[in-house]
Amino acid sequence: MPKTDYDDPEVPFPRLQARVQLLEGGTFWIQIWLWERPGGPREEKMNGKRAGNVNDAHEYLRKYAILTGAEIDPDDITFEDRSIPS
Repeated sequence: MPKTDYDDPEVPFPRLQARVQLLEGGTFWIQIWLWERPGGPREEKMNGKRAGNVNDAHEYLRKYAILTGAEIDPDDITFEDRSIPS
């Protein structure tokens, strides 16, 4: 769960929220939402599987933030490592 309060008008917007799941086989699943203003609604911009590792996922998010002109901080990203079977 992200630590950012997306209802807080003091938080800079537009803002990205992301969920990254590191999967087996050198892939990750990424979901990205865009918050245009405090209190939402959020718009889903990405929901899919990509090749790469955790560094590739962070680079993808950085580039997407530049593309959209949105802010994103570590507190906006939920990360799950599912690459190791339990």
